[in-house]
Amino acid sequence: MRSHFGFYFAPVLLACVLSALNTLTCSSTLIPLEEHSSEPTSNNTASLPVTSPTIAQTITHSSSRQHSQQVFQKKFNDPDERRGGILTLANRSDPPGGFDPMRTSSIGLHHVAGALFGPGNLVMRCRENMYMVCPYLATSWRVSPDGREWTFTLRSEARWHDGKPVTAGDIKSWLEFSRFGQELGNGKRAPAYYSGEIGSIEKVTILDSNQIQISLNTRERFLPEVLANPRLKIAHPSHLLQAAFDQDQSNVSPLALGLVGAGAFRFEKYVRSSQIIVKRFDQYFERDHTNRAIPYLDEIHYVIMKDNAAMDAAFRTGRLDGGARGLGHYLTEERKRGYLQSLGDKVTFAEIEGGMFRLAFNTLTPGPWSDPNVRRAIALWIDKDAAIPSVLGGFGWTSPELGPENKYKDKRFVVWPSFDNVPLLERRSTAKKLIKEAGYEDGFTMGHLCRARHSQGCEFLNDQLRGLGIDLVLRLVDTATWNQKRVSLDFDTQQGRLSVLPIPEGTEGVYGRFSRSPDAYAKHEDQKVDELYRLLRLATTPERRIGIWRQLQKYLFVDQTYIVPIAEAIYVVPYRTYVNGLVIPPEDGHTHTDFATVWLANR
Repeated sequence: MRSHFGFYFAPVLLACVLSALNTLTCSSTLIPLEEHSSEPTSNNTASLPVTSPTIAQTITHSSSRQHSQQVFQKKFNDPDERRGGILTLANRSDPPGGFDPMRTSSIGLHHVAGALFGPGNLVMRCRENMYMVCPYLATSWRVSPDGREWTFTLRSEARWHDGKPVTAGDIKSWLEFSRFGQELGNGKRAPAYYSGEIGSIEKVTILDSNQIQISLNTRERFLPEVLANPRLKIAHPSHLLQAAFDQDQSNVSPLALGLVGAGAFRFEKYVRSSQIIVKRFDQYFERDHTNRAIPYLDEIHYVIMKDNAAMDAAFRTGRLDGGARGLGHYLTEERKRGYLQSLGDKVTFAEIEGGMFRLAFNTLTPGPWSDPNVRRAIALWIDKDAAIPSVLGGFGWTSPELGPENKYKDKRFVVWPSFDNVPLLERRSTAKKLIKEAGYEDGFTMGHLCRARHSQGCEFLNDQLRGLGIDLVLRLVDTATWNQKRVSLDFDTQQGRLSVLPIPEGTEGVYGRFSRSPDAYAKHEDQKVDELYRLLRLATTPERRIGIWRQLQKYLFVDQTYIVPIAEAIYVVPYRTYVNGLVIPPEDGHTHTDFATVWLANR
């Protein structure tokens, strides 16, 4: 059914290496190495950072992996009719880490961070086509013939919310702070959690007032695509950060600095456990297609609601214009039906591909799960389709690839476990044989680290594996404890959601989930993974990179089964139909919350 609503969903993929064969690719990978790129990088017609609002058909998915999207243009006689108003949204929690994007990828932060700190850094994902990279704080960039020196030209009109200009020094400070951390007399500030994604950066040099040079320790033709990851936001103005460093304060947060960003909205008020208010920043540099200033909204009010029942009640009574994002807040089929029954055509729904429900193994701890045949048996045994209603609220599909569903999957994706297309009874028969051959016919006990908010998934896995003779001992913990234990290797298996990252570079973020890094979900010591990843980074053509990524994906998920993909979630968020111009990518939507183009129709 066609959805006549005013937000659009920009297509997002895991990796440009995977989208290179698509006609909508971020084709800076196809530009000659020495060429300047001041336009959005694409083979298609250039898409400006801000273009006219569109109306999109809701993307629908099912366990049969159906996928469709249509985009419809809506025209306006007067762009000023979009200006003004207050948008009120639910936020799942107080932003953690002092509002610091370097410290956390929490939805509770990024729902707010896009407004305060902007949708990008030097570059950004283009709003109407997120396969593409658009200029943001940089107006253009070029790369040396050897692929190791990138020069960015900065725009002069960008301002921090305190009125200070955004300078080359700000960019240098942010990149170095993110990549290397900061060591002072009172201790060390660790690098950003995403530092591995920019791990090729060796140094940053200020060439003049509007140019910086990023030197890499290896050849890298995809640096703008890496930087376009919307999680990499600049939230620490160097003039404020340096003042803190001068006082030996290394572990300083944006909140401690006054929440001074360079985004479309400036900070106004924060009441813990209650609300966050941001207001339009009148010196924001972006313009729309009519050359008029954005953002259109006067204010955004984020109401902190940890309870989804309270959110539902507030939305239905008109207190909220949009729901929260985050586990426990995304709608189930039952809740969606309730919204439709009470609100009818006054509500619409954003459907965001929410990541993979999966089981990950720590092969560095002794136990039966260290045997790849045991891991394969577990993968064979699990009824993946059954997870959709019981774990994912009825929204999701069993996907054979790491990435969004699309018509190019046969060219760009490797089916994980070839047994996914084998009938369940046949798979389970094979699983029994593998368990017997491994010497565990009588079963065994296996620990399972689980965040309490994922308890449904944990119980599902426990019920599933009991039939294989595996007693899954659940360890339900809060998120902080979960992070501590997985980093310290204090688990046998763990489960949760792996978001498909909207960076097209070729797996820095995803690889980190499977490497020997502290942030890894699956733990192993596997030199072949390291070697394939090294080759991936050195590849200079999209075709070569695609081939290596396919090898790596097959090795991780099929040959060794370090992780068992179970089902892909669809996250459903309600919005009032008068909310227009909202940009939500179908993948990993919590990291790209950008309200600069939102406007409110007649309520």
